[in-house]
Amino acid sequence: MTTPNSPETDPAPKEQNRKRRLQPRHAAYVVLLLIVVASVIALTRTNTSTATDFDGGKIQRLIPSPGAKVLQQDIIGIDLAPGYETTLTLNGTLLPKGEVNEVPELNQVTFKPGPGKLYERLPAGENCLIASYWQSAFGPAVTTLRTWCFSVI
Repeated sequence: MTTPNSPETDPAPKEQNRKRRLQPRHAAYVVLLLIVVASVIALTRTNTSTATDFDGGKIQRLIPSPGAKVLQQDIIGIDLAPGYETTLTLNGTLLPKGEVNEVPELNQVTFKPGPGKLYERLPAGENCLIASYWQSAFGPAVTTLRTWCFSVI
């Protein structure tokens, strides 16, 4: 007859003899953790590269960023450092001054296609925008060009 504390009925010795080993779920946890870390690093690098100043800080942001895919009604333009002015040319056509939106507080110049404007919608396919910009103190006699292209879907 066995007693309640005999080795045959006591589960403690069997648990102590069982070695802890790597379970498949532990490997899955490690893989998920690595994916999260890699994603955070990739997002950090992406945000850093899109927020980079261009032309020595004279251009703070290109709208949209080079190589981006945008819709036909999206806004395009440029965000300049304080003290700069610009004109925008889309696919070789100067955008009329009265059709661009200028926000002096942000030093941002944008264009949104719409009815009655030169472009009612952006042309499908690859489009290139040229910003001719200059320092306000010197005027357009000393102009710098910045060109970038994006795709319209």
